[in-house]
Amino acid sequence: MLRNSRGMSQKELGIAYYEMSLENQREYVYQNDFTVAENALGVWLIVFLDVDWDGLIQKTESLRKDHEGTLPKFKLMQEKQRRQWELAYSERVAAWYRRLKAELSKQHPLLKLLVERQIRNLLVCVSQPENRTELRMEVLRYLEILDGTRAHSEQTVLSPMVLRPWLLEAKQIFSTLKTCREQLLPRLDQVMGGDPEKDGGILQRYHQMQQKDLSFQCMVKQRYRLLSPQFRITSARRLYRSDLPKETAPQMNQLEGHTYMVTDALDALTLWEFEMVCANKISLRRCAYCNRYFRPYSVVSCYCDRPVEGKGGKTCKEIGAMSRHQQKVNQDEAKKLYRKVCNRTQMAAQRRIEQHPDILRRYKQVQLHGKELLEKVAAGTMTLSEFQEQFDKKPRELLGVK
Repeated sequence: MLRNSRGMSQKELGIAYYEMSLENQREYVYQNDFTVAENALGVWLIVFLDVDWDGLIQKTESLRKDHEGTLPKFKLMQEKQRRQWELAYSERVAAWYRRLKAELSKQHPLLKLLVERQIRNLLVCVSQPENRTELRMEVLRYLEILDGTRAHSEQTVLSPMVLRPWLLEAKQIFSTLKTCREQLLPRLDQVMGGDPEKDGGILQRYHQMQQKDLSFQCMVKQRYRLLSPQFRITSARRLYRSDLPKETAPQMNQLEGHTYMVTDALDALTLWEFEMVCANKISLRRCAYCNRYFRPYSVVSCYCDRPVEGKGGKTCKEIGAMSRHQQKVNQDEAKKLYRKVCNRTQMAAQRRIEQHPDILRRYKQVQLHGKELLEKVAAGTMTLSEFQEQFDKKPRELLGVK
């Protein structure tokens, strides 16, 4: 569990950033505005695996170390220079947060909570001022900059002595989630990548993995201690509050009740969803184009709907379909060329039987060689041009005669 600079965990501070329910093969995420975001079960797991946690760690650490490189010169700076540098550093940190918010918040409600609640609020946890009232006002003004409700200026600068510990806390969160990903991904491959005809279904493969993997059992025990159940009643995807005026109360048939797991540890929720995906026998599959996990719509779906970078907005599914079509075209064209080459080579062999008694055997070898190349074209490991280059030759060259 993450701890702030005073050694207190977020749970000890009474902070629980995440509430998620996994029922009816759905995800229900309780948000700041009393609404509930709903997705299909497994969506969070897929999004979590997609996030570049390594990249986030590197960017955060690079920004944190930016101040270390300036420390030797810091004492030698004039007061005005020092103030200008602090202003620039404060702005760079704010820009880092805004980019992080723009990048992650739109991907999933849990990532929105990660950035806009957990990481944002850590700034208050790490500040330990001598004059609490004065620095608290500075922090509150800086939070307004992060939220985009106040412009950055000399009056809203926050000291690097506060910003650097905050960046370290954020880095530790990313490192925890990166470790969770590294631990989870091979186990997900093991459960989802099996052959149903040989080693049973998803739940059976999960059971076998769970029984043999002692480190996974320990990980489950440790993470589940960080989850606390909370029953909530909602109406029209909003939290139902009994203190609302009587006339706004919903009809009883509009109410829904779900048990939420409440925690400040996002990795614990991720592990819980992994187990619930297995328990509900939900199939996740790696995309045949980008190799990332997705939830297939049918047993034959092999491409996801993610847009491919640099392909004009086309998705893996669209590109994959085009690839299959092109492969079929290549295969048909290769077959035509194969027949054409074989026919003219056979005629050339017939004319040379008297000179070369074994020439029909050589022709059979040419046929076999052509079929091997056709199989490569059908498998997609050889292009049509490569097939043409290797097989579309003069008969005497293929037969090995003058």
